[in-house]
Amino acid sequence: MVEALLSPRQFFQALQERRPNLTAPFLIVLAASTLATLGNLLLVRLLPPSTPGGFALQLLLGLVGGVVGGIVFWGLGGLIIRLLAGPDSRAWEVYGWGNVPGLLVGLVLLPIGALFPITAELPPLPPLNDTEAFRAWQQTYQAAVASAPTTRVVQGLGLVSLAWSLWIIGTGLRVLVPQRAWLATLGVAAASLAFTLWGILGQG
Repeated sequence: MVEALLSPRQFFQALQERRPNLTAPFLIVLAASTLATLGNLLLVRLLPPSTPGGFALQLLLGLVGGVVGGIVFWGLGGLIIRLLAGPDSRAWEVYGWGNVPGLLVGLVLLPIGALFPITAELPPLPPLNDTEAFRAWQQTYQAAVASAPTTRVVQGLGLVSLAWSLWIIGTGLRVLVPQRAWLATLGVAAASLAFTLWGILGQG
């Protein structure tokens, strides 16, 4: 795993000689998504829960969402590479190993969320049947989260992780399918940036 982070060319050259194995790449994406979700939930644990049922339900729903999101991201990311780089790209392996930086950032987010939670003076969640009050509360909640310094740190770590992942994926594809590496890397980059910007704008 360390070799994938720091010496991806050598890592994928060795991978090229081995039989395909999707287990480790899949678990990497799943763990990265789940840890990132857990870290973000720890960041907002001192704020009023944004869903009825309290923080425990919010945590449960968030972890389920992290697992489902990891499965979806792994499937879509690998599919983009497979469609653009062809059957020799070992698409889902490359995408999975390319998410090792995300796993590393997820591990970093846990202590950040635990030690530096976001705080703000917010009223309790209004009744869901009061649509106008609920919408106003959501906007206030999102503004409090977006303006917190810790949020900017987390967003910065996410962008660093994305750039690092794209470097690993691009390097792996240049080893496995050099003639299509740039096209597939750009396809993954476009999709990843779209999801990242959507998340950042959603917090703003």
